[in-house]
Amino acid sequence: MARTYSSELRAERSQQNRATVLEAAHALFLEQGWVATTMGRVAERAGVSRQTVYALHASKLTLLDACIDAALSGGRARRLRELPEYWLMADGDFDTRARAAARWLSGAHERSARIQRVLDEAAVGDPAAAARLAEREQNRLAEVRYAAGLVLADPEPPDPVVDGLWTLTSRDVWLKLVGQRGWTAQAWQDWFVTQLGTYRGHAADGRGEPVDDGGAVSGPA
Repeated sequence: MARTYSSELRAERSQQNRATVLEAAHALFLEQGWVATTMGRVAERAGVSRQTVYALHASKLTLLDACIDAALSGGRARRLRELPEYWLMADGDFDTRARAAARWLSGAHERSARIQRVLDEAAVGDPAAAARLAEREQNRLAEVRYAAGLVLADPEPPDPVVDGLWTLTSRDVWLKLVGQRGWTAQAWQDWFVTQLGTYRGHAADGRGEPVDDGGAVSGPA
């Protein structure tokens, strides 16, 4: 019984350290940027040893990567498609689905756009960071394709539609409109719903297939 208790205590402490290190790293990356943030400074901010930080994250890049993932999921450590609010994009008529997509994206950008910009910064001079950024953008393209299929009720939206939405949903556009131009999150959502409307029906162009505008799309079983 004592051994089980000790094991549970270590697991709880490890989980607390992980959360504390991520919180400290996130704050430092935003305050000081990629170059100035070091593993030692993260350890100092988190109140743990450098060994603890390295035990949790092998490098500064993997630490930044973990910060981005935590921001995207809202700290729930789950894949995006496992989050219940993600599947609201598959329910209801087109306007309902479009509004759900806008809310989802707005929340994701509010949580993650600035920390992802640190990876953009890192990629300028770090080949490993550049490779990770390229990989993340390919993953984002795949996610946009999948989500577009839900919102537009077409499982195979054509490349021009996907590419357009991949551009509209980028953190660069969000940061320019909300960060630089001072838009509110609601204003961005309204704008994005309008933009989505311009793609309504385009998914069938060139295939001669009707697009279902009204029905819900089934989520995961």
